[in-house]
Amino acid sequence: MELKAAWAFIVAALIEGGLAWSTSTGWIAPQVAAPIAKTAVVVLVGYGLWQNRHLRTIWLAAFGLLLNTIAMTANGGQMPVSADALIAAGLEGFLRFMQTSSDAVHNLIGPDTRLWFLTDVIPLPWFKKVISPGDAFLFIAVLLFFPEATQRVIRNRRA
Repeated sequence: MELKAAWAFIVAALIEGGLAWSTSTGWIAPQVAAPIAKTAVVVLVGYGLWQNRHLRTIWLAAFGLLLNTIAMTANGGQMPVSADALIAAGLEGFLRFMQTSSDAVHNLIGPDTRLWFLTDVIPLPWFKKVISPGDAFLFIAVLLFFPEATQRVIRNRRA
């Protein structure tokens, strides 16, 4: 079984990572990079998901992308992240950076944050990450993709 439009997922990750790095180094203003990063990710990942809609697990990933898109759209194109979750995940250095700046992807949760419960509020200390409920759905979809793909390959070989 082949994952269709795999390039779209790779390019989306490269664009988002590159713009996040560019803003953290001061090359591009976060206000400029954030909408570019989010638009590129939603369009490219959405395209990749659509091309693979025949896979059951893709629908979990699409739901995760939808939750993240709602959270970011409600918050000016950036994903707010919880300071408490950053500390719980062992990311005090990133918290210090976020207190004085922001990147193309994140800003700190504050009093004006909308739909905070859909933002990066889940600490994963063993991975040194903070994720959103949408990210959790994406992660589960990736985990379930491999058994689904294996079953499809076995079924196709028997046919």
